[in-house]
Amino acid sequence: MRNPFNGFLYFMKGDRRAVVALGCIAVFCVGVLMVVDRLSLQSSLSMGRETVQDVGHEPDALPVEEMSNGQKVSVFDPNTVDSLTLIGFGLKAWKVRNFLHYRAAGKVFRSAEDMGNTYGWTAEDVAMLEPYVRVGESYSRKEGKPRKEWEKRERKENEPERTSNKFRSLTKVDVNTADTAMLRRIPGVGEKISDAIVRYRQRLGGFHCVNQLLDIKIVSPELLEWFTVSSSPDIQRININKASFQALNSHPYISYEQTKALLQYLRLYGEVKNEETLLSTGIFSKEDLERLRPYIAYE
Repeated sequence: MRNPFNGFLYFMKGDRRAVVALGCIAVFCVGVLMVVDRLSLQSSLSMGRETVQDVGHEPDALPVEEMSNGQKVSVFDPNTVDSLTLIGFGLKAWKVRNFLHYRAAGKVFRSAEDMGNTYGWTAEDVAMLEPYVRVGESYSRKEGKPRKEWEKRERKENEPERTSNKFRSLTKVDVNTADTAMLRRIPGVGEKISDAIVRYRQRLGGFHCVNQLLDIKIVSPELLEWFTVSSSPDIQRININKASFQALNSHPYISYEQTKALLQYLRLYGEVKNEETLLSTGIFSKEDLERLRPYIAYE
């Protein structure tokens, strides 16, 4: 049988030295990685002990319980537990490190489910620990840290009730002249809806009937009773024979394809004199022209 090391012996002396050197470097790197991982684990354990001291609470004398595998473990408060206890449950060292870093950032755990917010933790990890979690009273109530959320809620509850400027009875608002402040006085209309109405009114050139508000998806039919349109609304018309591509295409009732087709028709055949001629081009349907009639001019 051929000796597999014969090939190595036929390497030149310099090549053999290079192979040996590479092997030594590889062994050295593996050793360094093992030492670094060991030091990292020790640092995590130390962090767990220091975190308990920084919180200012010594872990209570919690009862010892037995896991399904027979191992004795103590119930714990996730706000004061140290890394040794968590590792005793079989958690990976890197998961324990992530937990300690997450807690050191100011996170307070008010239930076992909150522990699942730790990066890398799974639902199985939380389910395993849940029977042994006992959140201390100081953390489960508003006296615990941090107090910011509770303080905000209390301040909000104690603030004097602001006087609402909403209409108390049905008031008709002219949709073509009302600004956003007036629109927001309508019950059910906030900043988002009022801004949408004003933007659509600018694109449209003005409303000629209240039902056009339903073109705006976030406006519900129940709001229409609050609006009115004057008998002679100031509608901005578009001269389709002279308007630019941008002016035509920006109107909500004229599509991009219709804009291109209309401009091409005007270049080839000249101006459109009336609605009948425009309909004969085939660019717009009767329904399209009914919607466009208040907004277009021919001269």
